[in-house]
Amino acid sequence: MQGRKSLISVITVLPVVVVTLFVCHWFLLWRPSQEGKCGGVTVNSPTRTLPHLARFRGQVVGKNLWILQYRWLRRRFKPVGTTLNLVKDLPSTEYKGNFVRHGERVGDVVIDNSGRFDFGDLPAGEYDLTVTVPGEGAWGSGFVIDSSAHTPDVLIDASPAYYCECCGWNFEFNSGR
Repeated sequence: MQGRKSLISVITVLPVVVVTLFVCHWFLLWRPSQEGKCGGVTVNSPTRTLPHLARFRGQVVGKNLWILQYRWLRRRFKPVGTTLNLVKDLPSTEYKGNFVRHGERVGDVVIDNSGRFDFGDLPAGEYDLTVTVPGEGAWGSGFVIDSSAHTPDVLIDASPAYYCECCGWNFEFNSGR
């Protein structure tokens, strides 16, 4: 009889949990994503402009939490083993009517338990960053190193953003180191 009561209580509680998760996801993830209110530099935005940075340093956070991709929760994790690949853009050339992009590899950083990175003093110019999360895939973004820029550190959210732009794969500026 005891097992039957617990089964009935699970069956009555399950729809409430499902509806609660759906409502939370709608208001905290999907709706802000559709309205473009996620914050940060969105990777796939058609109107994005490259951020100008004086230095490229900061912290990498994030983890795939499947259905619980809430920003405050996933940013409590450090993605140990995540690789940052940095390439400096060089002038493009034209070959038979096509533009060929050129780049010079600057370096790679593998994220440890601290989550911090610093590429040091970089020459001015445009850069392409590829963030590779082990077991999840990779995404990329660009930025400009400009010595006149007054920017704080960068916070890279390496959480996989499979179904909404508010779920990660972006970077934003911290208020300091």
